[in-house]
Amino acid sequence: MFYSVLNLVPFYIILNDIDFTGQLGIPEQLPNASWYIIGLIFLFFNICIPLAIARATVAAKRLNQSIIDSNTHLAQKNDLYRTFFVESNKAKIIVDNTFTITDFNQHAKTLFNLTDNLKTSGAGLFHTFPQLTEPKNKDDKQLIEINNVYFQVMCEDVNDSTYKVFEFIDFTQEQTIKQNLINIEQENKRLKYCDSRTQLPNRDWFELQCERLREKYSKPFYVVVMQTANNEYLNLKLNANDVKSLITAAYKRLKNDVQGPLLCSHISSDKLAFAVTDVSAHTLKRQLLVEIKHILDQDYALEDRKFNLSFLFGFAHSDGNLKSSTTLIANAISALKQANINEPFTGYDEQTSNDFVEKYEISMLLDEAIQNAELDVHYQPKVTSTGKCIGLEALARWHSPTLGTVSPDVFIAIAEEYKMISHLTDLIIQKVCAQIAYWSQGTNLTLPVAINISLIDFSQKDFVSKLVKSLADFNVKPQQIELELTETSLDANKDHSLSLMQSLQSWGFTISVDDFGVGYSNIARLAEYPINKLKLDRSLISQITDSPRQKSLVKAVHAMCKELNIKCVAEGVETAEQVNAMAQMGCKEFQGYYFSKPLSAKGFSTHIQTFGYDFTPKKSLTMS
Repeated sequence: MFYSVLNLVPFYIILNDIDFTGQLGIPEQLPNASWYIIGLIFLFFNICIPLAIARATVAAKRLNQSIIDSNTHLAQKNDLYRTFFVESNKAKIIVDNTFTITDFNQHAKTLFNLTDNLKTSGAGLFHTFPQLTEPKNKDDKQLIEINNVYFQVMCEDVNDSTYKVFEFIDFTQEQTIKQNLINIEQENKRLKYCDSRTQLPNRDWFELQCERLREKYSKPFYVVVMQTANNEYLNLKLNANDVKSLITAAYKRLKNDVQGPLLCSHISSDKLAFAVTDVSAHTLKRQLLVEIKHILDQDYALEDRKFNLSFLFGFAHSDGNLKSSTTLIANAISALKQANINEPFTGYDEQTSNDFVEKYEISMLLDEAIQNAELDVHYQPKVTSTGKCIGLEALARWHSPTLGTVSPDVFIAIAEEYKMISHLTDLIIQKVCAQIAYWSQGTNLTLPVAINISLIDFSQKDFVSKLVKSLADFNVKPQQIELELTETSLDANKDHSLSLMQSLQSWGFTISVDDFGVGYSNIARLAEYPINKLKLDRSLISQITDSPRQKSLVKAVHAMCKELNIKCVAEGVETAEQVNAMAQMGCKEFQGYYFSKPLSAKGFSTHIQTFGYDFTPKKSLTMS
């Protein structure tokens, strides 16, 4: 508005013809001097003053912007100061070039109980924190402990200043982790020579001590490795803690109650080892190990139960030919593999090693044969006393291209030892189901077939589902399958066995207990379990015509089975006298070479086509 008014002044002078020459005291020397003066006024008012005002305005704006930028920068500096120092969650202390404390943030004040007068009292940093030392370089980090709290201290230089900032970072957790790792490493070194489950000396410790024994004494010594004969049974029946307790108890007996063993240790999950010096092989095997076995085989108390363990022993002799204690222990373990109930003490020799290698080679070939379904199934008839076939038992047979015909006693034992028995059983079940389906279509043959089930098979959780699936694949009914279980299968886990047997019977399977009378047979099982059939072992049948007591025993077992509605099967009958004696007792089912040897599927079909279901001795012998 002011500028607009200034623009009107020259026009007002012109319109009113105002003369300034007299007021200015300038004599008229030029014509129209008033116009010159008015022009100058116009130029001054319209150009000079606006330019001056414009320049002043620009200068003011620039000054104002500079002040705003400066204030913003200071505000940002203040924010950074508050963020990185005052309000930081890390304790920070500022010192000058003499390491005198000049400032600290609230976190440092609270954490270290600092007072504000430290900022003005000239207190030195190293006096306040005696654990600190002057940093050697900017990357120097120090670890100090204050009131059981660990701090990592770092020094940072402030740019364009002589001040330094010491930052205190809580390092307690990291230090605790580091200490724990150190403790773990030390514990690992200790555990290297200690079994983690039993806290007993382990194999590494035993090998080290045997090496020292070899180096220190020139006399030879024996390494003995032992384990329980019923180890698999215990692992199935007991939990890991109970097994550990039994092993620990046996170790303590070996250490405290037996004279002679040295360097006792727990070398694996189920094996104990010790060394014996100054003794001959004969004394070791016939005297010392007998005494040790007698002490170790006594009953073990486990809570409210008692267990009787039977230990087996394998031993190896150290001599100048052995390169290491590792080999010596391996030899003892190899010897242990040959031990059994009848021969609990076995020593290592070259033949033992060869036998073990041979067994291992057989296991490899057997595994391959099972994978390729190369094993065959033969069928042994189950007949009445008159020879009429009423059922079959499936028996595995193996003819290896490399080994030739391998006895079932050999390859079945190897299959159990090398954990292949379940795969073998699956293969037999599938082949039996396929054969039953073939016979049903071609000859309308519907005889039930018995299949042997091992302890490991019976202990599997998916046993029933796999069995039912195999039957469904070939449209075979459960009533056509009889499952023959061993007595040990029932005792491995009583609750599981009872539940599984009831489940199988609900499907329609017949349950039979095989080899009754072998070893320790428990008559109470006849009442505890839902058994359909009981197969009397040939060891019972073979003596009924020669031993009145044996005959009375078999007769009593048969009578009990009759009361419990359990069918008895006489297994392994070889003479007519045995058949007649069992028939007089009321036995209605027989199996053995007297009637027929196991036949191939083709051989059995040929017999049925020729003689029907008649397996009287003369006919079956002719066919076999």
